[in-house]
Amino acid sequence: MNWFRYVFLALILVCAVSLLSLLAPDSKSSDRRFRIYIASVVAVGAIICVLFQALVPTSIESAGEKTEVAGTHSLASLKTESSLSGATALSFGYLTSTDEYVLMVKQDDGGYRRRCYPAKTVVVYEDADAEDARVETVNSYEIVRLNYALPIVGEWSRDQLSFSRQETRIHVPQGSITQGEYDFS
Repeated sequence: MNWFRYVFLALILVCAVSLLSLLAPDSKSSDRRFRIYIASVVAVGAIICVLFQALVPTSIESAGEKTEVAGTHSLASLKTESSLSGATALSFGYLTSTDEYVLMVKQDDGGYRRRCYPAKTVVVYEDADAEDARVETVNSYEIVRLNYALPIVGEWSRDQLSFSRQETRIHVPQGSITQGEYDFS
């Protein structure tokens, strides 16, 4: 990874010097003007090197995982549903099966709303009381640590959250998981 950094830096410097050479004064017309031009090329090169070192990380590593609950709704009822769908064309066809959790969740205004979640993205926990049955949408993030280094200043690191997945967690009372329908009222 480090060799890529230096190749990229060299390309940026070559581009900067070639662009500055278009603006270069004729060295025979004024010696002072040419020296100012050379000093500006050196200064721009140094600024580009410093900015490049400060903006591009020297190493990237995984520092862990973080989860946060994005939304919670009280659960009134829960059931599973399976369906088949498909299509045919001439002598070819396909079938797809979908398994879903169908929920009725309590709204803040006292009403109920039907929600469906694909079974692949749902985890069911038997850890709630009948009054605490709920559905949670949980976002998981990977913590990525970016390490930077400057020769004079030293090293520092910065943590960045990178979204990895979203999961639905359904919390039901102990002993609720059986085949068929679930009702918590």
